[in-house]
Order: sequence, then C-alpha cells, then structure tokens
Amino acid sequence: MKGGDIEFALLIASRAGLTSALSTSTAALAQKTGFSQQSVSRRLREMESAGLIERKASTSGIEVKLTQKGRRELEILYAQLRGIFSKPAAGHCLKGKLIDGLGEGTYYTSQQGYRSQFRSLLGADVYPGTLNLEVNPAERDAFTSSLPVQVKGFRTAERSFGGIDCWPCTLNRKAECFAILPHRTNHPANIIEIIAEMNLRKKLGIKNGDIVEVEPR
Repeated sequence: MKGGDIEFALLIASRAGLTSALSTSTAALAQKTGFSQQSVSRRLREMESAGLIERKASTSGIEVKLTQKGRRELEILYAQLRGIFSKPAAGHCLKGKLIDGLGEGTYYTSQQGYRSQFRSLLGADVYPGTLNLEVNPAERDAFTSSLPVQVKGFRTAERSFGGIDCWPCTLNRKAECFAILPHRTNHPANIIEIIAEMNLRKKLGIKNGDIVEVEPR
C-alpha cells in the first residue's frame, strides 16, 4: 500500500471502521486531507483498481469502504508498527538451551488461522514447528516485558485456538525470527518458543543441548 493510500485507508477506517461504508463526498475528503478534489478522485480510482476499496454513488456523494485486501494491508502495517514500538529495552537478551518440545508446534503452526497472521509478521510462510528453548524465567520475563505483537485467536468447526504474543528477535545474530508465548500452553515458565520462515536447526547447525542467544530487533 502506497503512502497516499495509507492515509485514505486510515481515514476510512477511523471514521467508518474496518467493515462499514463511509458516506462522504470528494469535496469533504479534499477538505479533510488537503488534496484537491481531482487528486481525491484519482486516488480513489487507483485504490479501487488495486482492490483496496469498494465505492458507489450515494445521495450524499459516495460510499466507500475497505475491501478484505485493504483491511489486510492495514493489519500488516499495524503488525510492523507494533514490532517497531514493542522492542525490548537494550540488554534484555536471552540465552537458552535448545531442547525437544512437546511435539505440538507443527500442528499449531500449520493451522491456517495462525499461518496467515505469521505470514504477515515474517513476510513469508512460517516453517512448521517451533524451536523450544529452556531459559531463566526471570530473563524471560524481562525479555517479554515490552508490548508484544498480537496474533489473534480463532475458531474452526472442531475447536477454538488461543491468541499468541510475539516479539521480533534474532537467533545467534544470524536468523530473524519471533519469540512467542501462546496464551494457552502446557509449557512451564522457563520455556520460550521461536518461530521463523526456515528450519532454524539446519540454518544455524544447532542441536539439542546447544546454548543459543536471542536478541530483540
């Protein structure tokens, strides 16, 4: 989404919400944004062609609303900004020992409700499974003290899935990834999980028992 598109998408969302239509006019939008009516009309046409908005004529002028694609673009922007503003304070790094998990990571990361949101965070599909690290609980609390990026829970026909708190980080200063704490978990307070777009064991040549370092980014 281009800069001008973001401004218009945010204006629509702030005044009408993510799913409702905004009743307005090009004149009103021009006054609100500082663009000319011609520029507003051109921007709306371009956003409609890009599949970001839907619009139609109304008695007051036009009705315009975000499409699913438009909402998704704003969600991606939101996740990126949350990642920037939620970085832990300098020095809050984690050292952990690589261990086997409970065998549930592959199942959960393969759920489409999670995969689509992880894709927004990583910019690519998440590798199925999580890396499990045994850490000092106090250090984990310090590392996760900043505001996390939220992955929302969802429901399927079979069951419900809880939300996940995520923190952007690097592993051994080589691989960009996310440290995660599911809202529903059987792990104790000395375990944290890591997700990435690649198989981190193969990428970094690490094995059970190795000590790895997790740094905020």
